[in-house]
Amino acid sequence: MHKRKLRGFVLPSIYIMTILVVMLGIGFFANKVNDDYSNYSFSTRTMKDNSIPVISTEGKNSIIKPYNDEKVGISKSFYDITSDEQTQQKSLIFYQNTYMENTGVLYTSDEPFDVVSVLDGKIVDIKTDDILGNVVTVEHDKNLVTVYYSLGNIDVKKDSTIKQGQSIGKSGSNKLENEKENCLLFEVYYKGNLLNPESFYNMNTEEL
Repeated sequence: MHKRKLRGFVLPSIYIMTILVVMLGIGFFANKVNDDYSNYSFSTRTMKDNSIPVISTEGKNSIIKPYNDEKVGISKSFYDITSDEQTQQKSLIFYQNTYMENTGVLYTSDEPFDVVSVLDGKIVDIKTDDILGNVVTVEHDKNLVTVYYSLGNIDVKKDSTIKQGQSIGKSGSNKLENEKENCLLFEVYYKGNLLNPESFYNMNTEEL
């Protein structure tokens, strides 16, 4: 059998073609990796951009005070068992020769002032107390309840809903000694426990 010899230029041509194919393959793979990396980088930037809030929620969860008159002041502060003795004495309410621990903050003014709801809620009770006058209780959720004592006229009805800042009524009087005619005793209950209202105003509803 006669064997044919390959011409001298055939083998070099095969080697060159093989090298070209390998180089083209490497170039294609490199471009593919770069494209994938570029897409990955863009996705990462997009995720970071989306993490920035589009609408600010600052202030939406803030708690307001139960009045909007700058002339209103504190007559008796909340009685805190952790306070010093002098501060505790100033937080005692005197009635018929008896000193009582103040369970809220007693606000007073020389002039009548509007009493407003500190948050959205539902009116769950309206009654009259023999000592503290008209009382309105607002439930804000299952854990948070606020109580407004010593009201004059009342602008809300039981079982009605109320918005933050909406009028509950006017300041009124009570039978506590040495108090002005325009009063509001305000209490805050969280999970059945009393909170100092003056500390409560500085909280965010997400903390409760």
